[in-house]
Amino acid sequence: MQITLKNIKHSNFASHETECFEATVYIDGKRAGTASNDGQGGPNMYHPNTLAEALERHAETLPPTKYDSGGETITFKQDADIVIGELLVQHLLAQDLKRAMSRRILFLSSGGELKETKSLPKDTLNKALMRPEHHLKNLDYFKILNLLPFAEALSIYRAKAGA
Repeated sequence: MQITLKNIKHSNFASHETECFEATVYIDGKRAGTASNDGQGGPNMYHPNTLAEALERHAETLPPTKYDSGGETITFKQDADIVIGELLVQHLLAQDLKRAMSRRILFLSSGGELKETKSLPKDTLNKALMRPEHHLKNLDYFKILNLLPFAEALSIYRAKAGA
């Protein structure tokens, strides 16, 4: 089952205990309904109710999810809110990464740390594409996220962001 979110509206300032959002949910490419949360700590709301039921059935087929809480790993069964929450987090991280890459160069240092330049001067990335060893010689870089396919850059960004 392929689940995607579209028409996502996220309100950072209204997100307190949970993420405040509204989104249209598509299952296998067809509009299935909407999911939302008011950001005050309650569960997600789904319309119609059959959407929540379909998401719960799908979640039952997924492996348990793990959460690291201060060195202790907690494992629990997935549910509709976790499935939608993961998709929302993926969307928000992608937005953050696009915004960051439009303003600076993000790279992994040889030590594996995610670092960034202070700004993205005009033509810096083009110069880096031509001769990275010359134009970025002062950076202790290993991989430049701006030059990777977006999916690969997002995977690295997510791992380093701890999300």
